[in-house]
Amino acid sequence: MIPQGQTIHLHVGGTTTGAEDQIVFLAANRSGLRRAGYGLACFDPMGAAANSQGDLLPVPGGTEADLAEAAQRIAARIAPDRRAGATGLILSMPDLAGPLPELLLGRFHPNARLRARALAMALGQPVDRLVLTIQPYDHLYRSTWLMLAADRQMDPLAEYAPALAEARGGWTDLALALCEELSVRELVVIEAAEQQVPTGAELLAALVPGLSLRQAVQPLSRPRLTTGAVALLARCAAQGVKLAPGQRERLVALHARQPEAPAASAFTTGQAARMAIQYERDRQTLQVTAPARARQTVAAE
Repeated sequence: MIPQGQTIHLHVGGTTTGAEDQIVFLAANRSGLRRAGYGLACFDPMGAAANSQGDLLPVPGGTEADLAEAAQRIAARIAPDRRAGATGLILSMPDLAGPLPELLLGRFHPNARLRARALAMALGQPVDRLVLTIQPYDHLYRSTWLMLAADRQMDPLAEYAPALAEARGGWTDLALALCEELSVRELVVIEAAEQQVPTGAELLAALVPGLSLRQAVQPLSRPRLTTGAVALLARCAAQGVKLAPGQRERLVALHARQPEAPAASAFTTGQAARMAIQYERDRQTLQVTAPARARQTVAAE
């Protein structure tokens, strides 16, 4: 049975905003969160592990029956964690808005509203606090391309640039869709800068202000993916070189420790300016909060 009066604290923010490290932090402190009265349900942002969102969420164009089935799958997956939280449930679904590859198609998470509706049906109550992590569009698209190019053959980012600069939708549209579908009571928007993303501890402070964990576990961060590492991995793939288990991670870690010159922008001056203007409008509309001061919330209308 779900504890009466349980509050819902939801985190949405894709892999490029530091979600992998943030989820590792939350998972490492699951026991401490339970002692504090909070259940924890978190999903792998890369979508490949057993605890990924996988096929839980509805597919585009699904029927009402498909939506109801998706809601049942989500509810069943998070039920044990809901029962464990006498006070609240911390729910981390970084890719709730949509999978990473669709960002390069020129539409900004077009199915976010449908996916959020399925989650709302699964929860059966409003989300008390939504923490949404955003980042500048040029950095978002470049980071997305790097992550995808590390594992598959990709056209140069410049080939995608015209469509991305004219992409429909954005952070403000996403926040509105999530708030409406999930009946969000409080929205907190924090920012992932190019060289510094919110830590797991900062995310937790944004999700549950004032929550203090005794002897919180601090896992090591994953090395950042660099242009040099992606180029080397691409050469290995082109030459048919099969990397031994763990070798890919060691190559990424090695390149992350090396100084790297700033990469040339794949966007023209006009394209970059257009995205920068849109992002600044989003920041002002959403009233972005610094992670360390995430206790200052923005009420969702």
